Amino acid sequence: MSNAGVEPHPIVLPGNECLILRTIQSQDAEGLQAYVRGLSSESRRNRFLGTLSELAPTRLDDLIRMCGPRHVVLLALTQIGSKLQTVAEAMLMVAPDSERGEIALSVTDIWQHRGLGTVLITHLEVRAKRVGVRYLFGDVLRTNTAMKGLARKSGYSVRTLFTDARLVEIVKDLAPANARSARQAG
Repeated sequence: MSNAGVEPHPIVLPGNECLILRTIQSQDAEGLQAYVRGLSSESRRNRFLGTLSELAPTRLDDLIRMCGPRHVVLLALTQIGSKLQTVAEAMLMVAPDSERGEIALSVTDIWQHRGLGTVLITHLEVRAKRVGVRYLFGDVLRTNTAMKGLARKSGYSVRTLFTDARLVEIVKDLAPANARSARQAG
């Protein structure tokens, strides 16, 4: 297993709330499962594009192994007493030899609308650029207005998918604006 993870470091939200951001580790399985169970049914549906009450054991195992440069799960944690509790997660998956990376994220209900989603999406973009990703995309439920708003605010376009009427796709070109302009002019 690669140790290309994010060392734990503090992040400060616009309301001066301090969290810890780090790459998922094998000992996080129970905490991640508790996090997913603790999401409202709407938040779980929005994140996993359907109904579920918890992660299947194989899916949970897959997620805790995602700690390399092209496949990663980031956790945002807060201190509750002597324990760290997951309050958000974000995932980046990039296929070998691909310029496209898929992202997904969720924030527990009581931590929504505090700027945490913006912090997570920014960290995913930085990681993606580091491994040569040109485009980031994600599938979003058409009814997920919060994620579509976050995506637009973060510079993503929202496009209709013709393959599934329930979904839209968010897409962002990570190339610098001047490089895009030069390519379009040439």
